[in-house]
Amino acid sequence: MKETGVAILGAGRWGKHLVRNFLTHPDACLVAVVDPYPETLAAIKDKYNLAPEVRLATDWESIRDLPTIEAVVIATPAVTHYTLIKDALQQGKHVLAEKPLTLDVAECLELCHLAQENQLQLMVDHTYLFHPAVKRAQEVVNSECLGDLRYGYAARTNLGPVRQDVDSLWDLAIHDIAIFNHCLGQLPVQVQATGVYQIDRVNMSLIVVMLAYPQQISLV
Repeated sequence: MKETGVAILGAGRWGKHLVRNFLTHPDACLVAVVDPYPETLAAIKDKYNLAPEVRLATDWESIRDLPTIEAVVIATPAVTHYTLIKDALQQGKHVLAEKPLTLDVAECLELCHLAQENQLQLMVDHTYLFHPAVKRAQEVVNSECLGDLRYGYAARTNLGPVRQDVDSLWDLAIHDIAIFNHCLGQLPVQVQATGVYQIDRVNMSLIVVMLAYPQQISLV
């Protein structure tokens, strides 16, 4: 199988793990790493002993036209996702984006339609969906050995880092919502949420979400 040329945008706290994973993936060839901080790029180069042919750049525009880039991985702040993903799709690149895809429903739909029109893969990196425990949970739900599901509960806490671009709904609760949707094979028909500002007045740090699914299934 031909290796897919990959460019990774964002080499910070999570992006550095993506660099490691794609370097060792048998079907991928790391072509470029983009990060606005030169010191971060230097650290990544030293940590993973990157080959000289791997391009290091501080902006996407400087490497976006490289013909060897076939797929782009987005690990930048959420507020930058829409612009970067749209441009990559318009360039004919497949895209793997860290969650959330964007912070706006209309933007998400636009990107999905753009990928479909251009026959490109657009995927959100919900890593927990590939965890053995989640796969087993889906098998149990599908087997119907539990009978009719009525209620589910999940709690997710984290003491840091405190993100400035998204609140705890986008950063933490999104994991559990993705797991619920995946295991049930359904999307909620009603959503209620309330939150509290505890650290600043920009992003809510405590959020409670209630999801109503078909067949009268309620999840909190």
